[in-house]
Amino acid sequence: MKKLISALLSLFLCLSVASLAEDSLDCDTEYNGCAGLPICWTVDSESGVAGYEIFLNGKSVYSKSTGEDSFSYTPEKGGLLTLICTLRDGTTLQSNEISIQDGVFFGRYEQDDVLSNGEEPIEWTVLAVEGGKALLISKYILHNAGYFNPWWIKYKYTYWAHSYIGDFNVNYWGSQPESASRRFTVNGPDDILMEDRSRGKEEDLYNSELHCRYWCNSMFYEDAFSDAEKERILLTHNVNPDNPDSKVDGGPDTDDYVFFLSYEEVQKYMKTADSRKCKQTKAALNEGKKNEASYWWLRTPGQFRVNAVIVYGNNGHTTLYGTDVGHDSIGYRPCIWITIGG
Repeated sequence: MKKLISALLSLFLCLSVASLAEDSLDCDTEYNGCAGLPICWTVDSESGVAGYEIFLNGKSVYSKSTGEDSFSYTPEKGGLLTLICTLRDGTTLQSNEISIQDGVFFGRYEQDDVLSNGEEPIEWTVLAVEGGKALLISKYILHNAGYFNPWWIKYKYTYWAHSYIGDFNVNYWGSQPESASRRFTVNGPDDILMEDRSRGKEEDLYNSELHCRYWCNSMFYEDAFSDAEKERILLTHNVNPDNPDSKVDGGPDTDDYVFFLSYEEVQKYMKTADSRKCKQTKAALNEGKKNEASYWWLRTPGQFRVNAVIVYGNNGHTTLYGTDVGHDSIGYRPCIWITIGG
């Protein structure tokens, strides 16, 4: 009898321990918490969920009665965040404390124009959250430069994927005057006029800081982010639509780690003029490019083959006409898709 009682007691204890072990609260975005990015939890309990309550710095800031076993909360400001889940049997589960940053800071870039103190963290604006990833755009204009800007060529036909001077047989050396003496012809992409007036490959112009896509995916991507940050940046397949007004060709699809928004994406993710307004960093201002209106580039072509669409950062207005891709007084606001948390 004693052996039977002992066996039954052991079985009861095992079942009790197993029952207790079934109740769990897991967070799949515990790390890299930021204001504007969701934090997600999942509950595993046989008794079921009655509701959730969020505490920020020890103060209750949100509660919800629900039977759902998953919960998501997007903090509006930084601090120490905790979730308490109440089960239907009255017991509670408490999450680990999560440190939330006041904004999304990711990567580093020179912004205060004081080289002696190193580069500053880049602040980003969250444009969208979809399926465990977030679309970010730099809060400020980080750099002013042309969309495609070999200064010695007046007609700089281009789209986001690359330049295509070699597709046209008449260009002009320099911007003025448009005289026959300054006209030159090309014979395909391997016969492009270079700055020293020699002939070279169009690819050599595209694969340089003369083209904004190269700056985004090679210069900025390689220099601004650590290896750990690069692991969170997703390779994005970008469709590059034609200009919806002039129908100028937007070029082939591209795969980018860093990119500019298209006109359609601005309409989708930045619906109001206020959301499109922005300022420049001190370092960008001190580049001396005279971007008084804080213009910034989109990757969509403009009214002509030599234009790209821009946004007026001072008032948020967008123009499909755009401006000459050679203008170097237009701002860069890079965008990235990143994985959320971890």
